[in-house]
Amino acid sequence: MAALDPFTPTDELPTDGVPIRPAATVVLLADRPHLEVLTLRRSDQLVFAPDHTVFPGGVVDQSDHDPRWLDLATCADPDETPGLAHRVAAVRETIEEVGVLVGTTESSLLTHRHQLEQGQVIFADLIEKTGGLNLSQVHAISRWVTPMPGPRRYDAYFFVAPAPANAAPAADGGEAVEVAWLRPAQALQQWATGELTMISPTRSILQRLAGYQTTAQVLAAAALGGPPELVRIGDEHSEKVYFPADPGYHQSHLKEGMGWVWLPAAPA
Repeated sequence: MAALDPFTPTDELPTDGVPIRPAATVVLLADRPHLEVLTLRRSDQLVFAPDHTVFPGGVVDQSDHDPRWLDLATCADPDETPGLAHRVAAVRETIEEVGVLVGTTESSLLTHRHQLEQGQVIFADLIEKTGGLNLSQVHAISRWVTPMPGPRRYDAYFFVAPAPANAAPAADGGEAVEVAWLRPAQALQQWATGELTMISPTRSILQRLAGYQTTAQVLAAAALGGPPELVRIGDEHSEKVYFPADPGYHQSHLKEGMGWVWLPAAPA
């Protein structure tokens, strides 16, 4: 597992026959006045991660690969892995799940939120009428692949992006039942006390963000990136996730998953 390239294509990942679905997640950042991230709590009726606190996101749809996005969306590096479709999916899912715009100030898009979620309108059609998406501040920072075995598996890339100053997030009432702005350290503390339930990818990103003070610092570091760090994890309910520089990273009871983070650690 350790030898697996962090950017191995989805169709070349180890599998037990369960389809691996590409997915995208956005960690929305805001200084309120301290650095906070937007979290949502998933419905307890869902098959995957029920009642867990996560970031907005979902599966990359076929419409996210629409060739029109090459003209409709502006990226810092259009050839960067993951591709444009993941960024488009991340923005679309954020509108659907929490009603927050990323890469556009066109508030009329929010009136189509539930139509988007139900697949009744095409995202590219809407953006084509409103002037495009600026995704230059949407930066990939992590990748996690659901381990085997499991009924559902995802290959999820995680992005950071600044939340608009006038953002008024609201849960969609379907997959997302509650939203909250939390400081990264605060969210981790609530997980440690059992107030929140989180999976390893969420915790790994919160741990890495906890050292940062402002949105600008995170975005600057994310734009530069760093070498992907393979995360190690212990028991899902009692252990934090471990980065290579952490004491105890090589403890025998820890296991390596398919999870990498390349947002650099904040300067001490």
